[in-house]
Amino acid sequence: MSELFGKDMSQHVMKNNIMKDDFGWEIPYELVPIPSNGIIYHPDSSLYCLESVKIKAMTAREEDILSSPALIKEGSVITHLIKSCVVGADIDPDLMISGDRNALMISIRMTGYGPNYPYKATCVQCKHRGEYSASLDQLGIKRLEIKPIEEGRNEFVYELPVTKKQIKFKFLTEADDKNKKATEKFMSSHTNGKVENKITSFLENSIVEIEGIRDKNKIKHFVMHMPAFDSKALRKFINKNEPGIDMSQKFECIECDHVNETKLPVNSEFFWPST
Repeated sequence: MSELFGKDMSQHVMKNNIMKDDFGWEIPYELVPIPSNGIIYHPDSSLYCLESVKIKAMTAREEDILSSPALIKEGSVITHLIKSCVVGADIDPDLMISGDRNALMISIRMTGYGPNYPYKATCVQCKHRGEYSASLDQLGIKRLEIKPIEEGRNEFVYELPVTKKQIKFKFLTEADDKNKKATEKFMSSHTNGKVENKITSFLENSIVEIEGIRDKNKIKHFVMHMPAFDSKALRKFINKNEPGIDMSQKFECIECDHVNETKLPVNSEFFWPST
């Protein structure tokens, strides 16, 4: 596993005549490695076999995007932010799998506010909640190590351990994730919040075929009745092999010195480290 961004980050610059000629400042840009190397995207996609993406540093214009009430309400802030910062490539961030999208998001954040990321976490030993700090430029890249059924297709094969059924699954894109959240919200609203279907919703959106059957209703039925051992094994396999950024972080509790491991939270404070 390699570091996401080393200390020798590219200092190339974009041409911006007014900023350069009148103010003596050039907006920096960087090349961001894409964890999947683009091999899971359709050959007609601009993402196909794309190993890196050039981004420009965040400016006040991007802060306007981050603080836009309209974009916040419709949940498209990050999509517009990525589009605003990507240089020289016409990509749709909603069609990127989460890990590739996160790689861009983390890099963009670093160009704006640096690698230091303060976060809060709770110790599992003494339950104390404290403030800690992580270096985003030290996060590791999880490269795609399993092969898709063919290059240019986001489909992978896995045999369930109990039922022995061969399934094909995909890594979820942002568009898939929005559909997943919509079904979760629908379930919650129709059960007064008493029932959540995050596990079945994830599986329904991830599985594309079971023993040659691609009918979504039949896949949904199978998911609802599949053995729990199969469900857990598949989710573990997907999480282990999904390319992206390793957000795991160890911290020593400031109260009892217990060493904890957590996933770095990516919330509103991720792009607004201070006010």
